[in-house]
Amino acid sequence: MTQNNAFRLDDRIAVVTGGGAGIGRGIAETFALAGARVIVADLDAAAAQLTADAITEAGGQAHAVAVDVSNEHEVIALFEQVIGQHGGLDVLVNNAAIFPKKPFLEVDTAFWDSLQAVNLRGTFLCLREAIRHMKAGKGGSIVNISSVSSMQAVVHHNGTYNATKAGVNSLTRTTALEFGPDGIRVNAVLPGGIPTPGARTASAAIELKGPIMGEGRIPLGGIGDVQDIANAALFLASPASRYITGQLLAVDGGFLVS
Repeated sequence: MTQNNAFRLDDRIAVVTGGGAGIGRGIAETFALAGARVIVADLDAAAAQLTADAITEAGGQAHAVAVDVSNEHEVIALFEQVIGQHGGLDVLVNNAAIFPKKPFLEVDTAFWDSLQAVNLRGTFLCLREAIRHMKAGKGGSIVNISSVSSMQAVVHHNGTYNATKAGVNSLTRTTALEFGPDGIRVNAVLPGGIPTPGARTASAAIELKGPIMGEGRIPLGGIGDVQDIANAALFLASPASRYITGQLLAVDGGFLVS
């Protein structure tokens, strides 16, 4: 028997947005362990650097880049820098997002636009620039981080966020269809309730009502963790999923079927 390298990312160039903390950091570290050269992109330059330093100290390859994914010029510059320094792009993980909560009748256009700018426009901009370079190269794999909230309302006060993630799902399928012939795969991971510092902060800021993803709502029991999402992203980024595109993979312990 020969070793199965289907889940390896050796020498592949991978950009992970929002890689400074939480799910993004977990994905960046997991990709580096799988052999990828990781570009940790984050609005918080210090957090991105901490992730990159942790990866290099563990023997991996990474460097940090500060970027605001809602800013078109900064996104274009990010991918031009990656191509200039590494000669290509193999993997993009669109993870950067914000998730403040507000009761629906209190949502104003400024709040609506702020979430759309990061979660949906940011995903669109990174998709566009990554695909542009992947088309000129040898193809690649893109993993968008969405949410089970895009498919099912989970708690009150989350409507604006849910709408952005539903948009991410649509972009995932649309680009998978259009750019499959170019060797570009586009899939999405839909996390369930994953405890991260950002998620805890958002939840603490407002009294949550409505169905909660407690153990009684999860067939597999318990709550998932960052590594569960990172493992799914690795699968979709790696050759192990070479014949998979346009899929929305829920990593939620079965919540969506409960």
